[in-house]
Amino acid sequence: MIWVAYAWATRLVHQTQSHAFTHLTFAIMFGLCAYNFFRAISLDAGTCPKPASDAELKSIIEELASEGRLNGQTFCIQCMARKPLRSKHCRTCDRCIARHDHHCPWVWNCIGVNNHRQFLLFVTTLVIGILLFDYLTYAYFSTVSATTDPTNISPSCILPSELCAVTSYDTFLFSVAVWATLQLSWTIILLVSQFWQVARQLTTLEVSNLGRYGFMGGRGGANLSSQMGHQHHRHQQTSSDGEASHGPGHRHSHAICAGCGSGFLMNLLGFDRFTRGKAADGLARAARAPNPFDLGVVGNCTDFWTTGRELGVEYERVYDVPPEGFVEAKRRRVREEGEDGHEGGRKSLRKSLLMGFGLGRSGGSRAGYEPLSQA
Repeated sequence: MIWVAYAWATRLVHQTQSHAFTHLTFAIMFGLCAYNFFRAISLDAGTCPKPASDAELKSIIEELASEGRLNGQTFCIQCMARKPLRSKHCRTCDRCIARHDHHCPWVWNCIGVNNHRQFLLFVTTLVIGILLFDYLTYAYFSTVSATTDPTNISPSCILPSELCAVTSYDTFLFSVAVWATLQLSWTIILLVSQFWQVARQLTTLEVSNLGRYGFMGGRGGANLSSQMGHQHHRHQQTSSDGEASHGPGHRHSHAICAGCGSGFLMNLLGFDRFTRGKAADGLARAARAPNPFDLGVVGNCTDFWTTGRELGVEYERVYDVPPEGFVEAKRRRVREEGEDGHEGGRKSLRKSLLMGFGLGRSGGSRAGYEPLSQA
């Protein structure tokens, strides 16, 4: 972002003044991109609440144990707290994140219910900004008269003479544009996949779980190692031909093309995110998998941008799927609020939310989100 802004300010603004509207649009996109980038970094992703006392913790454990639901999906051993639906414990941040999507090294933070919108706006404005930057770069090189005289072109240039002349005229701008365009290739795929998941009321974690286990909620473990997920073993065995091979604890298959020479390129472009593990299987199963949070495309998008208001939930505290479903549960609560005639406002609504999703009464389940053996 810094080098793109520097190249735009020092070169493109002065040499392509006829594209004033494009420059204005790029400046707006860059500003929004930077703002949402820092917001995604600074916002709490959605830390799940912990018990306020040992007595509350004991009560939670006893309740889950009596219902036969004390496992890695309902209780986090690391946080010693109950886990809401759609949450995950991030080993990097060392906390449970509500409606966890993924941990993003770009923003040094998890992407969860509180900063997912900022992350999506960041990626959207980033893609639009790069497209505008490439357009202005093309207009810039179209106006200059780069000579194709071999004496002015480096003999080490392996590109066609026209491109060699362009690179010789402004090597820095050309390099920044090529690198930005290269990143654009996988950023567009990331953006499309994020919008598709929002429209389907899914997260990256849930798509991965669908590929691995067939359920959005995955398969919870009863112990610490199961909750932490897959870990590589440091100990390796040496085969007869001298190559290192993993021990018996290593059972998964590596990414497509791993070992055929393209693994590094796939990782560099970000395509390994869509080819490794069971991601492809998860995308295929998403169309037919049960999803108790699904409200249709319009409802799903509204719920995403209002952080749960369309469903009537607080994702940091939703622990069960209501027997009648989220939509009917919301209608029931609104009806009860009207009949009671209370005007407590948000405080009363918050209390009814907690009562409706497993904090004040039993009767809910996690069926449709996790295997029946766990629900």
